Amino acid sequence: MRFVCDVMLGKLAKYLRILGFDAIYLRDVDLLRQYARDEDPPLFLTRRQKRFAYKKTTYITSENVWEQVKEIRKLIKPFINSKSVLGRCINCNLLLVDVEKESIEHRVPEFVFHTYDSFKMCPQCQRVYWAGTHTEKMAQLIAAVRS
Repeated sequence: MRFVCDVMLGKLAKYLRILGFDAIYLRDVDLLRQYARDEDPPLFLTRRQKRFAYKKTTYITSENVWEQVKEIRKLIKPFINSKSVLGRCINCNLLLVDVEKESIEHRVPEFVFHTYDSFKMCPQCQRVYWAGTHTEKMAQLIAAVRS
């Protein structure tokens, strides 16, 4: 399942990426037309009151990202794949790639380098990811969606 989130839903786009979904963050809603031509167009998520001609639109009412996730929980729950969770860059939306620990030593804090063995990196922005303490909060997100 793919999503396009408008400019009002940047945090929701990041949360969807954490859950493993392809979530495009669209600053210019006029660019939405290009996705309408896709064979399987993504679902457009927006908080705007204006109605769109785009077929697959879901209107989000909450300003709080946790509440926004709850609003679409029934929609996304069947598509959550535990192998995809934490597999995308939260900034670029690209799939992360495994990297050798030694290759990122200069890119992470020394404590992190000596504490963790497994690292992933975004092929575009080069951001490095590891299963640190922040994953507990992400686990809560996943549990909230699955419950």
